[in-house]
Amino acid sequence: MLAVLFYASWCPFSRTCRPSFSVLSSLYPSIPHFAVEESAIRPSILSKYGVHGFPTLFLINSTMRVRYHGSRTLGSLVAFYSDVTGIKTAPLDRTSLEKIGHPSNHEKHDNSEQESCPFSWARSPENLLRQETYLALATTFVLLRLLYFIFPALRVCAQCAWRGHIRNVSLWSLWEHPLVYLNRAIQLFNSLKEPCKRSNLQGGAMNARAWASKSLASVSIGDASTSRGAPVSECR
Repeated sequence: MLAVLFYASWCPFSRTCRPSFSVLSSLYPSIPHFAVEESAIRPSILSKYGVHGFPTLFLINSTMRVRYHGSRTLGSLVAFYSDVTGIKTAPLDRTSLEKIGHPSNHEKHDNSEQESCPFSWARSPENLLRQETYLALATTFVLLRLLYFIFPALRVCAQCAWRGHIRNVSLWSLWEHPLVYLNRAIQLFNSLKEPCKRSNLQGGAMNARAWASKSLASVSIGDASTSRGAPVSECR
């Protein structure tokens, strides 16, 4: 059996209940008593145990969890303990009775009691996921479900992005090939143009040579005819 008190430091009812809870720990020494402050525990854990107000007292064992709904007087709390546990109270000494009149002494031990909290997952998220397996599975299921709904949209976006990339590559390749062909055509035209120039130059040179030879031949023939005509006139 385990006794757990959920309280809040800002709640006046919690401050009045804490001394009674300390006395109960002396009346029932066989039952471990733990006081858990509201700021030291996760809100989801409070919701899990149905803690919607402070203070809230539970008696917990391996098979049940009983919540106290009576008044906050010590007599009512003792009756609740006796009904649930069937354990008789231990005799009170003077020190235990003085605890009720000195609540400030208990407030000094708040930190030590929080450190002795039986719920280790209340202080560590790693322990929460390790011990609360159903919570980890539920979180994983929600994430996978969310991914299941988002995946089609992600796939469409990826396909659109890939198609745009392919289109850009195709346009660039289409623009690149004509430039290559144009450069090749220019080179071919230049290569064809150079032999034409050479042939024109060679033809001009040959024509010049032929013209020069013809002119020289006509000049030589004219000289020969004049030289022949001169002796005939002298014979006469």
